Amino acid sequence: MTNLLIAAYDPGGKTALCAGIGKKLGNSGKKIGYIKPIQVTAGGAEDQCLDAAFMGEALELGENREQLCPIHIKQEELWRCLSEDAENFSSRLKTACDKAGADKDVLIIESPGSFKHDQVSTLAAYTIAEKLDARVVLLICWCSDYREPDILQVAEKLGSRLVGVVLNQAPSSKINIVQAECAAYFKEKGIAVLGVLPESRVLLGVTVGEIASAVDGEIIAFKDKAGELVENVMLGAMSPDSARDYYSRLRNKAVVTRCERADMLLAALETSTRCLVVSGSRPSTSVMIKAEDKKVPVIVAAKDINEIVGGIERSLVGAGFQHLQKLQAMTALLDSRFDYKALNAALGLK
Repeated sequence: MTNLLIAAYDPGGKTALCAGIGKKLGNSGKKIGYIKPIQVTAGGAEDQCLDAAFMGEALELGENREQLCPIHIKQEELWRCLSEDAENFSSRLKTACDKAGADKDVLIIESPGSFKHDQVSTLAAYTIAEKLDARVVLLICWCSDYREPDILQVAEKLGSRLVGVVLNQAPSSKINIVQAECAAYFKEKGIAVLGVLPESRVLLGVTVGEIASAVDGEIIAFKDKAGELVENVMLGAMSPDSARDYYSRLRNKAVVTRCERADMLLAALETSTRCLVVSGSRPSTSVMIKAEDKKVPVIVAAKDINEIVGGIERSLVGAGFQHLQKLQAMTALLDSRFDYKALNAALGLK
């Protein structure tokens, strides 16, 4: 059994990469395990650990949540365990990971936190890599400059355990340029680039239900579509004459406007719209009839437009990966942009 640690320099993206790689290796006939050994919590109490629960379903592992995410701990307590009780804590980590990886070809380990802003998670990642003799894939967001000296320090610390880096959320319009420049830079440093992944609106999306919750709204039509993904958000157009062209610019969107702007709502329903988010009260009968015809959910929120937009923005920042459509999008990205041949060679897989 080989341990593969997925770590991140910046927050976000680890679960998606774990899932995509795990699904690909599993589909190729390998026995795959997964564990998120450490869940850092605000109060130390166990929480749902949604990422681990979703991974168990996505990879069809069969393990319960306690096995997939065994250690729930406050940050200060984690620091104490890693610095003052390292031997016992490392033994606890190894026992949990050995159990999760029993009879598996590869155990995918999701590291807590990120290197850039979290010294406790940084120490945890180094500890896991060393004590479990894990190979490491380091995820870097394009929002950081991949030439940052701290990234090279992380790579140096990981040493020969580092399989390579993956650059995430690069602008699609610049993907080939970023790929060439990134590969050249890291090659000079002796570090492999396993992939440069473009930004994906699907992966950044939230569900209709999550939007409704974020704005304290009520879904008054097609509640059964609460699980559909919203990839973009648009405000009401300024002029009815330009509304349809304006709304046609983006697909799979939520359109936010005031309840009295039936013209804007009707124009939005003529384009690829996942849901309407209406400020104030229930929209007009003509809008509801059109929404019923197009099978588009309608959310009503007793807030002004600015409050609604703020709520949606917060939901987008905290968007999780727990959606099968996101898994499909990630596996497709990796199929076209990730060097599985290099990964398999590093893990000793045929």
